[in-house]
Amino acid sequence: MSALLLAALLRANLAASAAVLLILILRRPVRHRFGALAAYALWLVAPICAAASLIPVEAPPEALAPVVRLVSAATTAATPLVRQAPDLASILVVAWLAGVIATFSLLAFRQARFVGSLGRLAPSRTNRTLLRAERQGFGPAVIGALRPRIVTPSDFEQLFEPEARDLILAHERVHLARGDAPINALAAALQCLAWFNPLVHLGVRVMQADQEIACDAAVVARHPQARRIYAETLLNTLLLSRPAPLACHWPATGQHPLMERVTMLNSSSVSPLRKAVGAALVGGLALLGAGAIAALSACATKPTAQVMITQPIWIEKPTGADMLRYYPTDAAKAGAGGRATISCDVASDGRLRDCIVRAQAPAQYAFGEAALKLSQHFQMEANAMDGKHTRGGRVFIPIVFAAPQT
Repeated sequence: MSALLLAALLRANLAASAAVLLILILRRPVRHRFGALAAYALWLVAPICAAASLIPVEAPPEALAPVVRLVSAATTAATPLVRQAPDLASILVVAWLAGVIATFSLLAFRQARFVGSLGRLAPSRTNRTLLRAERQGFGPAVIGALRPRIVTPSDFEQLFEPEARDLILAHERVHLARGDAPINALAAALQCLAWFNPLVHLGVRVMQADQEIACDAAVVARHPQARRIYAETLLNTLLLSRPAPLACHWPATGQHPLMERVTMLNSSSVSPLRKAVGAALVGGLALLGAGAIAALSACATKPTAQVMITQPIWIEKPTGADMLRYYPTDAAKAGAGGRATISCDVASDGRLRDCIVRAQAPAQYAFGEAALKLSQHFQMEANAMDGKHTRGGRVFIPIVFAAPQT
């Protein structure tokens, strides 16, 4: 199970990283030609490609060798399961989980510290849809993932003129209407799962900048006469923002996103036709990326030009004691049997190498990982396989695990 999890994690990160690199190249040209919303929507391609990489592809049944049935040598309940030392895959999974927990704890701490710094939150006296914080001198923000709300500082009326306040609130309402707060929560979850991947963290940061630019474009499209006031308000509130993982801020932190936002405000609006073309482009890229990732996964699991061994002559197979040694502990406790299919290259001496899991059932037990450990105990006749030499061949081995007897 650990090996399967690591393989899935690697595939998803490679797919997401390739998508992030592509988006970083395309986001500015797409924004210029098709609008800020199309550039923001481009970031959907990354999680779609990562999800496509996880689509399972099983080995073709015509390539399978005869089923190998392994029966436990245990005959009494007094026969204990042999404790296994953690393998490298298990160690890496534990390290990954530790990183997930540490990253989540850091993001949760930052979020709690940000919300706590706002003081008591109360409905605004002038607008019941807003929350008014005790704290002063910060840029309004949308906080919360399940029930996002707009939070303003207690000195909101003193900090901004009426027209500027209306523009800021219009910006935050676009965040609410588009579901940007839940999107940021999902992005934070992906950062936790891919804590070791710098491209994921970079992608989330740039995505949030594109998110703000898309909101700017929506507000300016509705209030074209207010471009100058909008830009001045952005510049005047540069130092008011404070980052939090699950908040949409006014303004976005950092000089670079602000420069991009002001530049966008000076650009001409995009026609409805171009916006439609941009939406079609994003959808096409998502489908193309997902299809390419799925095709690559299929090619990776499809038998190559190697000669397939369908009738191996085994001179050594795992014993019942071997099966007992590697039998999944939780399956043994439940008295559950299972099956797994592995594919392996065949060395010149008939030994198996470079084995990978193609399928396993039931999914909750690590029969695939057990099959990989058992592969070292297989050896076939080195000089013949279906009338041909074994060296350089490949074999698909279905293994049926009989539950240990009690």
